Amino acid sequence: MGQGRTMLVDKSGPSDGTIDTAPPLAGANRALALMLIINLFNYIDRQVLSAVLPRLQMDGTLFAADDTNVQLKLGALTSAFLAAYMLFSPLVGWLDGHGYRRWIILGVGVSLWSLASGGSGFATTYWILFLTRCFVGVGEGAYVPVSSAMIADIYPPRQRSTVIALYNMAIPVGSAIGFLIGGQVSDYFDDWRHAFWFTFLGLFLGVLCFLKKEFPRPRVITTDTVAHSYFDVLRLLTRNKSFVMCCAGMTAITFVIGGVAAWVPSYVFQREARFVMTATTLELLTNPPADVKRHPVPASTITKLQPKVDSDERDLVAFKKHISDSLDAKESALYLESIIVVSTTESSPKLGTISTIFGGIVVIGGLVATGVGAWLGELLKPRLSGAYFVVIGVGALLAFPCYLGLLYAPFPLAWLFVFLSVFGLFMHVGPGNTILANVVTSDVRATAFAINILVIHALGDVISPPLIGAVADVSSLQTAFLLMSVMIILGGVLWIAGARFLEADTRRAIEAERRNG
Repeated sequence: MGQGRTMLVDKSGPSDGTIDTAPPLAGANRALALMLIINLFNYIDRQVLSAVLPRLQMDGTLFAADDTNVQLKLGALTSAFLAAYMLFSPLVGWLDGHGYRRWIILGVGVSLWSLASGGSGFATTYWILFLTRCFVGVGEGAYVPVSSAMIADIYPPRQRSTVIALYNMAIPVGSAIGFLIGGQVSDYFDDWRHAFWFTFLGLFLGVLCFLKKEFPRPRVITTDTVAHSYFDVLRLLTRNKSFVMCCAGMTAITFVIGGVAAWVPSYVFQREARFVMTATTLELLTNPPADVKRHPVPASTITKLQPKVDSDERDLVAFKKHISDSLDAKESALYLESIIVVSTTESSPKLGTISTIFGGIVVIGGLVATGVGAWLGELLKPRLSGAYFVVIGVGALLAFPCYLGLLYAPFPLAWLFVFLSVFGLFMHVGPGNTILANVVTSDVRATAFAINILVIHALGDVISPPLIGAVADVSSLQTAFLLMSVMIILGGVLWIAGARFLEADTRRAIEAERRNG
């Protein structure tokens, strides 16, 4: 329950104007470690879904063989999570701003999303899966703005860039683990559902949150610029040019990262994997090997498939069209996935292999980029005005030609361009979140992060996955990826343009906290 505005007074904080040289609060490092692990699970969950999208596309219990909107619906699963996430975040920011206990909010959020994510593995229809993803978003919406604000409050400004970068290193690591779990576990069990059950482990982290002691908070700002409601904070932030430019650039890049992360395993699988219906295929469907977990396909269905036997290799979309008129709704639900798996050619890459390679690229490229971005920002800060903005803007612009390379270079060379694209796009993680933390005061920080979450997702990765899917349904994933590349340039330009405002906006926020410390 709420504890009133008195919770916003930090009795242990400095009162002599030395806010920037104060040490972290007692227990800050232990709290950071717990929140980093939770953030790891956050991104594991997100990318498990991305890793198993190709298997979802094959699942006849979710989609009929002749469904022409499969990829749009798959993209909507990511959007369902993000829409709930962004809509719930402002409410949590408001609760935080009114003194509700942060560790309780975090514990509820972590527990809810762990239950919903694990429950995704029990979905028996598309709409049940859609609903579980919505509840995952509600849980994560309770976690992210509060954890980001807490980290900024328990560390002084001089350490924020480093600790925020460390905290956000969970993004590439968690994403990589999610791709690995999704790909390998679904391949091992020949079923996508098992991959989600791993996330039930997040319940233990939720319990740890409930057991944590609250940190004292910095003193409430009492100047005329203090905002007393969500919309007051929103109006205040629209006048903060650094916040606006950072948020706008993050929106453009989130549009790209969200869409790419959701669809890269499917893109590579559709581009490289091939399927053929042969007499051998029919025999394996009729009499699966003893070590295979599939049920045999009945003779009546095999008879319907016999006219489809030929030597032509097709990609996934073309192969589903090839066999769709042979299966009725019940046969599609029961046997479509088995038919597609058995029809995969020997030379085709396995989903687990694709997800593992992409996960490795994300973890290495993302970690290095996050560290390099934070290091460059601090290195250039004394020498270059708006250094944080310049570093992330240049990183995005350098990622653009690499992104085009991953679309047109042959594999395995294309993996190099995937790595370079990930590196450039992840440069913003540390410096970008540091900008957001540094240009606002403590009493509105959680709400500011929540507003940023709302904007970057509502206009970014809520839109891009289903948009990519819709374009792919009528054209191809490659065409969809190409169309969204312009957002990389837009993000880089917005960030570079914001550099001239950063120094003044940061100084204004620090001075406001010193006056009220």
